[in-house]
Amino acid sequence: MRAVWNLHLATFLFFLAYGLTVPTLPLYLKAQGLGAAWIGWAVALMPLAGLALRPFGGWASDGWSRKKPSLIGLGLGALSGLFYLGPLGAVLAGRFLQGAAMALFAPSSLAITSDLVPEHVVGRVMGTRNLILGIGVMSGTALGGFVVDLYGFSAVWLLVLGVQLVWIPFFVWGVPETLDAPSANPWWANFGTVLRDRGILAPTLANTGFAAVFATLQTFYPLVLSEAGFRAAWVGAFLAFYSLVSVFFRLPAGYLADRFEAGWVALAGFVSATLGLFLLWALPLPPFAFAAGFFMGAGAGLYLPANIVAVTRAARPEMRGSAFSLFTASWDLGGLVGPPVGGAVAAALGLNALFPLMALGALLTVLVFVWVRGGGGRARPA
Repeated sequence: MRAVWNLHLATFLFFLAYGLTVPTLPLYLKAQGLGAAWIGWAVALMPLAGLALRPFGGWASDGWSRKKPSLIGLGLGALSGLFYLGPLGAVLAGRFLQGAAMALFAPSSLAITSDLVPEHVVGRVMGTRNLILGIGVMSGTALGGFVVDLYGFSAVWLLVLGVQLVWIPFFVWGVPETLDAPSANPWWANFGTVLRDRGILAPTLANTGFAAVFATLQTFYPLVLSEAGFRAAWVGAFLAFYSLVSVFFRLPAGYLADRFEAGWVALAGFVSATLGLFLLWALPLPPFAFAAGFFMGAGAGLYLPANIVAVTRAARPEMRGSAFSLFTASWDLGGLVGPPVGGAVAAALGLNALFPLMALGALLTVLVFVWVRGGGGRARPA
């Protein structure tokens, strides 16, 4: 289990670095003179890179190495912080690098974890991983807002560089290679197989929808609060609060997914998150917005680990890299769609028009999840 905890700590630092950019990058881009629509496209560079590279990340995890893609992802994530220190063009390149890092680190590190743990505890281990991931994002979002207010944007970008760079030697020494028999299949064959499995497709589609919604929220809610006169620290506090609530629910979600069918745990999370988004539509500003943040955080804390457990159990061991690559690509696809669409809506109708867009988008996602999971569409078991 020492190697699993090494992976957990690497995950914490990787997502801490990501969390640092969540409340700060939109504000930095606004300070550089970008409008809402262009901010949406700039933020979407990360999921665009991730989506483009996910097939390679999945193939690399199944056909080359489990460990090396994770290690390269940590290195690219650290390098993105260096690019953020440069002019606007370099910042955009850094955002693209951060997406490439996510495409490599996320599926391969999940595949290593699933290789190392026995089936009967996969739920609690993945719940712990998601707990630590959530603490990383939460800590980063809270820290990012305060660091900007106290020391400026450059201090945030140096933290993005440092917190990932420091763990690379420990990862090299402490995490084993778990891929014993590399797959000879081309990447599209493995992806085709996992796409035909409803146990993988349903959580992937649902994760895409909610990723789009929450990417829109993370990109434009800081601008809503800024226009209402709230400082960056309030932005970080709100995002950190719903992340904190999410963290509290992730470990119990893992245990529930071990005891009950993971899809039902995920569905409970989707319903809670949707309720929170409708509350945010009604009460968009602090302190009342924190009530919405509670339901959104509780929902995310339930559905994120439950979805990963569902994919772990549905995927054959030799295809876990491809399965996790497809599943984690849902974050990229959602992040790619959400901010540009949100930016276009905000430019045409104003920022307040985003609240009904997010709430109704979440409701539609829940309905799609129930339909596909129940046998709708063309997906069939692999």
